[in-house]
Amino acid sequence: MANQPLTMDQLQTVLSQTLSHDSAIRRAAENNLSAAQKISGHPLTVLRLVASSDVANGAIRQAAAVHFKNIVKKGWDTNAEDGNEGIEISEHDRKLIQSHLVELMCTVPHQIQAQCSEAISLIAAVDFPSKWDNLLPELVQKFSSPDPNIVSGVLLTANSIFKRFRYQQRSDSLYSDILYVLERLQAPLLTLFKSTGLAVEGYANDATQLRPRVTALRTMCRIFYSLNYQDLPEYFEDHMSEWMDEFSKYLTYTNPLLTDADEEEEPSLIDGLQAAIVENLHLYASKDEEAFIPFLPTFTSLVRNLV
Repeated sequence: MANQPLTMDQLQTVLSQTLSHDSAIRRAAENNLSAAQKISGHPLTVLRLVASSDVANGAIRQAAAVHFKNIVKKGWDTNAEDGNEGIEISEHDRKLIQSHLVELMCTVPHQIQAQCSEAISLIAAVDFPSKWDNLLPELVQKFSSPDPNIVSGVLLTANSIFKRFRYQQRSDSLYSDILYVLERLQAPLLTLFKSTGLAVEGYANDATQLRPRVTALRTMCRIFYSLNYQDLPEYFEDHMSEWMDEFSKYLTYTNPLLTDADEEEEPSLIDGLQAAIVENLHLYASKDEEAFIPFLPTFTSLVRNLV
């Protein structure tokens, strides 16, 4: 069995032992996992356990999701300076993981979704876009999901991936990656921002429906920031008035359902959205783009009223 991956049943047992209150049992189980993760095929077994709705114990699925994320974190980048602790993920396993991970993220409970999202971001940091060219189309496809929590989760994942556009040194490679993303995302992002805004209006009296949608608006603003950080893309310049019309709506938006009177010191969802919009406006103002000048007086007044 030394060179064989754990079976699903064995993996469930070991993961349940990692949750034991007995430190000796817990340490032994953790050692078993450390050994197992060095065996080819183990990451797929873990992912099958994460995906299995037959696992009655949610804590075990959550532990499996965390374990999978840690395997990716330690073992996906074969050129990592700190090494990969002996973890080897075969090319076959890598392809299967990439082909199923986005769909899995959209079908598991929220706590597990967060671990899958982080795993996607970790893989993307190494492989996207050149070695994972179906990732962005899959994410964009989920924009049409009727479940606002799925859309919000997908956007959070995309935001995590694109943050690097803000901080990496300018290079031909960086601009090539930005162009790749723009060609596939810029139009769907604007369409989604508008349709989400309409849904926010339609669900004005339903906090359950409002919250993920306002969260999605904020996340889209952060994606907007990343895509515009290096230079003003032509599409965004051509559609600037549409973006600015949307932004202006939310700088005056209020809804008592999204404000907790007992949390006066904590920013509300609306505060977070407005702060993200103000950052976008500041970014455009700092670029001294002629196309943005006509919008300055209106936004100067709106922002002043927020203070």
